[in-house]
Amino acid sequence: MPDGNNHGTNNGSADSTRKGTTSLREGVTDRRSLLQAASVVGGLSLAGCINNLGGGGGGGNSIKIGSPLPRSGPFASYGRNFVNAINLAVTHAREEGDAGDREIEVEFADTEGDPDRGRQAAQELINNGADVLSGNYSSAVALSIGELAQRRGLIYQCVGGSNAITGSDCRPYVFNTGNSAVQQSVTMPYLLNERGGESVFILYSDYAWAQSYMQWNRDNTVPNNGGEVVGTQAVPLGTNDWSQPVTNARESGADHIHFAVTGTDLVRGVNQAFEFGLQEESIVSAAAATLSDVKAIGIDIMSNENFYPGGTSWYWEHSAPAAQEFSAAYRDEYDTVPLNFSASHYAGTRTLLRAIGEVGSTDPDDLRSELEGKELYPQLWGVGEKYRECDHRTSIATMIVQAKQGLSQQNIDNGDVYTILDYPEDPESVMRTCEETGCQMD
Repeated sequence: MPDGNNHGTNNGSADSTRKGTTSLREGVTDRRSLLQAASVVGGLSLAGCINNLGGGGGGGNSIKIGSPLPRSGPFASYGRNFVNAINLAVTHAREEGDAGDREIEVEFADTEGDPDRGRQAAQELINNGADVLSGNYSSAVALSIGELAQRRGLIYQCVGGSNAITGSDCRPYVFNTGNSAVQQSVTMPYLLNERGGESVFILYSDYAWAQSYMQWNRDNTVPNNGGEVVGTQAVPLGTNDWSQPVTNARESGADHIHFAVTGTDLVRGVNQAFEFGLQEESIVSAAAATLSDVKAIGIDIMSNENFYPGGTSWYWEHSAPAAQEFSAAYRDEYDTVPLNFSASHYAGTRTLLRAIGEVGSTDPDDLRSELEGKELYPQLWGVGEKYRECDHRTSIATMIVQAKQGLSQQNIDNGDVYTILDYPEDPESVMRTCEETGCQMD
């Protein structure tokens, strides 16, 4: 298992695929040493120093970003891509002066995709002098880190589809640059209306995002589009043997077997579904299969006419000018394509750094005021996406995608997999209203 406190910078992550070696530490005060010295000489606790020298402390000539990301565990296949995206955001922010003349440092820590470990990783980053936090994947991890960031007084940029993050458990210092379970549910009407059939069985991972996604589809999206959810089953994260859940789905007789699952769990579940022949009588679909999932699922399943890979929060071939610029820069730097939430982390990190440049400090209250209603930079979705003031969720457009016709193994190897069918030009039209979220900011 990788070291949970795996510190990386723009030139030093052990598993980074960056070709460049630009250091982000040149000329940056080593605040970790400063904090440790203060705690020894002045008799102060480390935690007591944070509010003055880190943890949203205010002005200064440097900014330290703490980035908790899944470097191991069920979402490890995404982690390297996210590290690259945040490193690239920092590089471009320095080149374009997003944060003024401040030096920028970034340190990474492994969440392992686990809420408790994620909280521990974030605490380590704060202890090491992080001014702001940026990064994660799992909604459960986001909820855990969000509570800590709020209590410690830091702005936290995250992703996570759970409705609770920007609903019942919203927090003033947490800004979500991903799409919610509600926004992701735009793919279900396509399945019902374009592929036929009415009945749906949902297999979902037993954690925050998938629970929200299942509930919203069961209670709203499916019945509102003439369908019926005839059964659901929660499956623990890390399940290796999907034979019983898959058997239950098949025995339901549903027209659509839908996986609200991601990462290695999705790969295992879908492959076992095909081994059991579910595709012979039903449409087998996913809520969202990332490009790394697609590669592991394989060409035989991806090219099957009865498999539908779902929607995506973003795709690298999107035609928005800023999206094309980001994709080209990412491919040039890392010899691979960015994943969907890599776009979120890139734009979220740059937007946060620009806000710091505008207000002149990392004070969380000042940053909150600047970020509320602020358009993301750059505009990778091209629809005026912004942080809503009422719940801090971004109004990004979930893209409905399907596998390209004549899909080949070379397509999969190159990440050239999807055709974008549609996406809402007014993203807020497929979001909960502010009143519906239940979010009450302090």
